[in-house]
Parts: sequence; structure tokens; C-alpha cells
Amino acid sequence: MPRKEDRIAYRNEIILEWSSGKREATISDVSPGGCYVDTIATIPEGESIAFELRAADGTSVKLTGDVAYVLPGFGFGIEFTNLTDEKKEFLERIIASAE
Repeated sequence: MPRKEDRIAYRNEIILEWSSGKREATISDVSPGGCYVDTIATIPEGESIAFELRAADGTSVKLTGDVAYVLPGFGFGIEFTNLTDEKKEFLERIIASAE
């Protein structure tokens, strides 16, 4: 699946939540429309997930998305869903701070 926006390197520890449970993982990059998650967890393409993303200033936002593609044993890409203006602004701040 081609990306709609370029991703910026951004490492952040998260806890993924999906239908099978919860697991710690690491985001390695982010864009206004999605992110890449480094994890050995097997989550199928199309699965809906949620996680809380924290900024360096301590603020956070709960994001949801769908698994867009999977690289087995390495991680997967997420396409964000249900982005409110507040969540979009939060992502813009994170991206600006990482550039």
C-alpha cells in the first residue's frame, strides 16, 4: 500500500491494544496519516488497533488505526483512523519536533 505522506523518524514506546490483547511495542516513524510499529507481535493486515502516543512535553493522545501491511517478525504499518482536528494538530507537533 503506497503511503500518502512521507514519514519522519520518531521513536516512542507504546502499548498496542487490539482484539487479541495488549503488547508493548515501539513506533519508529510517523506521518500525519500513519506510523510504523517495530514488534514481533503478529497482528493481521486489516486489524483495528489503538494506542496512546506521548509527546516529549508529556502530553498524549489516544490514536486508532488499521494495520495497512505486515513485515512478519519485524513489525507493521498503521493507517490512522478517526483523526479529529485535535489529533491532527498533535501529530503535526510531534512531526515538527522530530524534523
